[in-house]
Amino acid sequence: MKANLLVLAGAATVLASACTFTPKQQAEGKFDYTELAVEGSIQPAPNKQLPEPTNRYTVPDAERLGPIGTAVPILAPKLVWPVADGSRVEEAEDQVRIYFDELDGMSDIEQYVWQGALQALRMRNIGVTEQVNRQSIQTDWVVETFVYGEDEEEVSIRRRFRFDFATAEHGRTTAVNSSVIERQLTAEDTVEIDNSYLDFRDRDAATTALNMVISEIAITQQTGVADVDDEGAVLVDMGFDEDGYASFIMGASFSYTWALMRDVLPEVGFKVDDYNREIGRFYVTYELEESFWGGRSDGKLELPEGAYEVKVTGDAKRTSITLFRDREALSADEVMQIFAPFAAEIRTQSGV
Repeated sequence: MKANLLVLAGAATVLASACTFTPKQQAEGKFDYTELAVEGSIQPAPNKQLPEPTNRYTVPDAERLGPIGTAVPILAPKLVWPVADGSRVEEAEDQVRIYFDELDGMSDIEQYVWQGALQALRMRNIGVTEQVNRQSIQTDWVVETFVYGEDEEEVSIRRRFRFDFATAEHGRTTAVNSSVIERQLTAEDTVEIDNSYLDFRDRDAATTALNMVISEIAITQQTGVADVDDEGAVLVDMGFDEDGYASFIMGASFSYTWALMRDVLPEVGFKVDDYNREIGRFYVTYELEESFWGGRSDGKLELPEGAYEVKVTGDAKRTSITLFRDREALSADEVMQIFAPFAAEIRTQSGV
């Protein structure tokens, strides 16, 4: 009889513990504050009067915007990471949002951030279902799987995200907002998940998606790329170097440009004879190749054959490329004449 009582007591303990299971995202304890109500007005004693009423100590009604009591998820939310140069988050931000401020050497922060977001999605094979240039991107489905409940049931959530871009009127700051626009939930068995917890996970997922974009932009910055064009390649334009010579101007660091030139120069027809990185010089020869039929093939650049010197100078954000022939810098007209094929090869080699 005594053994039976012990078995019954053990079973009761198991049942009690099962009934009191609390999900890890839910707070435990009493929540009497959720049932508080305003008490009735004070009544004066017989033959007494209350002082003149005043609102000096009146507590104003608070507008409740979020869940209360056990509906409040107590897990720490994921945070937006401002790891890219020029990125920042605002205090008391109620949205999943990051701000990018223009850095020295950038000509179009809006384009830079837009291409960074597209690049982040491409690198992770996340499809784009809809986009409005420099304004918004909607993604294809992204799947998240996790376990939930006392029995650790596997739950799968498919989400579609939206990134909204807003550039300030002065053009030097671009904000990116991330949100979940559609959600589909499936589970192996019937699992009841509180909507407030699903909303909590949605915000975490939107934060993860935004951090993916920020990280990709940070990686691009680390390679030395400060400006990109509409195709996501390094921006290249005509301009003048520090000595006033007509040059190719790249929105990239010296280190990045120097490495890039080692691939670009042979592709446009230059043979690299020697180089000196310390002074930023390539010593090259431009030659037209002999064709199979005995004639000469057309070169990519309309330049006379012979020896040239290519000067590469710059800093962390902007670099100039200047060509010299017979120790004389090419004129602005000559640089303009070869700009299209030279710049095209730079874009091809620098797709980020």
